[in-house]
Amino acid sequence: MAKIMVIEDEAAIREEVMEWLQFEGHNVSGASSGRPAIEAIQQDPPDIVLCDIWMPEMDGYAVLVELRSNPSLAHIPFVFLSASASHEAVRYGMDLGADDYLTKPFTHAELIRAIESRLQKQSSQNDLVSERLESLTEALQDERTKRLLKTRLVAMFSHDFRTPLSTIMSSVELIRHYEARMTPERKAMHLDRIEGSVRLLMQMLDDMLLIAQMESGSFQYHPEALDLSDLTSEVLDEFRAVYGGARTLTLRAEGSCCVQADRRLFRQILANLVANAIKYSPDDSEVIVALINKVDQLEVIVEDHGIGIPAEDLEAIFEPFHRAGNAEEFKGTGLGLTIVKEAVERHGGAIRVESELEKGSRFIVMIPVAPVG
Repeated sequence: MAKIMVIEDEAAIREEVMEWLQFEGHNVSGASSGRPAIEAIQQDPPDIVLCDIWMPEMDGYAVLVELRSNPSLAHIPFVFLSASASHEAVRYGMDLGADDYLTKPFTHAELIRAIESRLQKQSSQNDLVSERLESLTEALQDERTKRLLKTRLVAMFSHDFRTPLSTIMSSVELIRHYEARMTPERKAMHLDRIEGSVRLLMQMLDDMLLIAQMESGSFQYHPEALDLSDLTSEVLDEFRAVYGGARTLTLRAEGSCCVQADRRLFRQILANLVANAIKYSPDDSEVIVALINKVDQLEVIVEDHGIGIPAEDLEAIFEPFHRAGNAEEFKGTGLGLTIVKEAVERHGGAIRVESELEKGSRFIVMIPVAPVG
């Protein structure tokens, strides 16, 4: 039994199609126009969407592009239902990302066949991905000395890169075709999605390159005189550009914040800790970065008011790919804190975490003021 959404402005056709599908044992919901359909899909994603093209306010093309621009909904099979059978109409729908096209009037058998075909293909694709991942995992286990690096790189490429790339491509397509019908707020939302995705890709590329260099022994540690107050301000400004007013990012500096440190590595420390604090915190909450001079060392404290970390996960939180039990719904590679720990240790420093469930976490980085030999 599949969950199916039928979007059709003609009530008679919509009810007939829904009745056909219900007799086949499917869980069916319907909508008379695009906007309420998208809201319903966001709340309860179906296994497949059947959608008319010509509808008032928001046509089927716009519905398709809207779904394809949302990474969490982009994978849902999408079938157009339309009286228009022109080659141009079919080609345009397929170019936007439709999976199939049924011309009205269609028979019960044609509809069921199309749905079963799309669902079977989706299942086959999922099975193929699982088989490839399983095969890759087995191959990596035979190469123990390089296993960790390869697994990290595969994890980043196979999952996390595709999500922001899909968001960028879909938002650009949406703006290109429907800019004239967008409100300024909606256009700004898609531009923010693009900018945030680009920054995420850049951060992931930096993380991946850093890991590769550390694992291969080719990373060069270059300490220089750094004012961490200035560097932290730069990093926080970048996050403000992406998240706007969704979070309050506060910097507190006590005493001199000058140390001998590798600028590139320290940017990784700050970016990963702040990104985690934002990710696991509710909207309109505050993330605080405190810099405290302790004469012989500088403490960098990143504090949030988010979900916290379960006590049983605290000891393993810096291990590669470890995800706390209450963080599984959040996207990520599980490598950020591993990178932070390695970068801190390159400076001869240490890191510890204090956390309480539903109240937040504090990551304390301690860096010697003098350069590490």
